[in-house]
Amino acid sequence: MYQKLACVFIGAVFILSLSFHVNAKVRGEAVVTTIKSEVLNESRELLIHLPNNYSHYKDTTYPVLYLLDGQRNFAHTVGTLDLLNQSGMAQEMIVIGITNTERTRDFTPTYDESYNQWGISGGADNFLDFLEKELKPYVKANFRTNNYAIISGHSLSGLFTVYALHARPELFQAYFAFSPSLWWHKEVIFPEAKTFFSSDGDLNKYLYINMGNEDGNMLSAYERYVELLNSSKRKGFNFDTELDTSESHNTIALAGMSLALQKQLNSLRPTGATIQEGILAVEQYYKDLSAKYAFEAKPEYKAVNHAGYAALNKQHFESAIAIFKRNVARFPNKSDAYDSLADGYEANGDLAMALEMREKALAMSYEENVENGAYKTRLANLRKKIAAGTGD
Repeated sequence: MYQKLACVFIGAVFILSLSFHVNAKVRGEAVVTTIKSEVLNESRELLIHLPNNYSHYKDTTYPVLYLLDGQRNFAHTVGTLDLLNQSGMAQEMIVIGITNTERTRDFTPTYDESYNQWGISGGADNFLDFLEKELKPYVKANFRTNNYAIISGHSLSGLFTVYALHARPELFQAYFAFSPSLWWHKEVIFPEAKTFFSSDGDLNKYLYINMGNEDGNMLSAYERYVELLNSSKRKGFNFDTELDTSESHNTIALAGMSLALQKQLNSLRPTGATIQEGILAVEQYYKDLSAKYAFEAKPEYKAVNHAGYAALNKQHFESAIAIFKRNVARFPNKSDAYDSLADGYEANGDLAMALEMREKALAMSYEENVENGAYKTRLANLRKKIAAGTGD
C-alpha cells in the first residue's frame, strides 16, 4: 500500500516537472562579508543582498538600503522587498544589513548612566562617522550604487535613524524609523529636532516613522515628534506617519517595512498628470528629481510603462509601441516589458509581432521567476484569435 502510494507520488511529481518549469530558487543574491573599522576599532559583519536583476543589467545602478539591527531585520526585509519588486510597488535596491556588537553604544546620541545595565551609551556620532567615512565608501567602491541611500532602524536604532536626519542629513535621502525610542535620556533629541524643523532651508528628504501598540513615554514622545513634523515648513520634505495599534513593539518593523518601501517609492514617482503629458514629460521629471535629491534618477519602469498605456488609450499606437520598446531595451530580462509591448502590437493589429512578444514574455517569466498565469492566458487567447482569423 505505502509502496504503491509512494510510486503514485513520485509519478505525480515527475508529471508536474514535465508540465511546469519549476524555479524554486530565492531571487537575487546574498553575500556575507566583514569590514574592518578603524573608527569603531572592530570588525563588523555585513549581510548583503543584491537585486534579482543585478547580474543581468551590468550598467544599472541601484539605491542602497542600510539596515540597522541587520541580523534581526535582514530576512524579512529582503523577502518583503522582493515581493514588492515583482509588483512594481518598491524599487529594486541593494540591502546592507549591519550586524550589532554594542547596540546601545552605537544607537544613542548621549551618555545616560541610568541605563548602564543596557551597556555603554552615547556613541551615535561615532557610528555616524563609521557610516560616512568607511561603510558608504566601501559600498560605493564594491557595488553599483546610484547615490540614493536609505537608513532604516527599529526601537533604539530607530532613534539613531531620526538622530541621523537631524545631525547629518546629507548622508541619506530617506529614513525609516519603526517605533523609535525618542524618549531616550529625557527626550534629549527634541531641542535639536525643534531647531532643525523650524529652519527655512530646503530639506529634500523622505521620512517614514511609525509606532506600534505602545503607551507611556514611548507613545508620548512619538506623538510629540509627529506634532513637530506636522508643523514643519521645510521645503521639499516629505514624510508619512503611522500609528498601528494592531502590531506590537516587536512586530512593528516587519509590518512597517512594506508600507515604508511603498511610500518611499511613491514620494519619488511622477503624478498621473505628468504621465498623461507623455514620455518627454516623464523624462524631464526624472532629470529634475536627480537634481533635487542629488542621485542618478532614471525613469522608473512603471512610469514609462504607464506612459505607454496612456498613449495606447489615446490610440496613438506607434507612440505606445515606441515607448514600450524603450522599456524592453532597458529591461531585456523583464517579462512584463514584453507583455506590454505585445499589447501595443495587438492593439495596432500586428498579431504576428504580438504573438512573438507574448511567447517571449512567457519564456522570460521562467527566467525571472515570477507568477505567469496571466501571460499564459493572454497567449492562449491571442492564439485563438489568430486561429479564428480575426483581429477583433
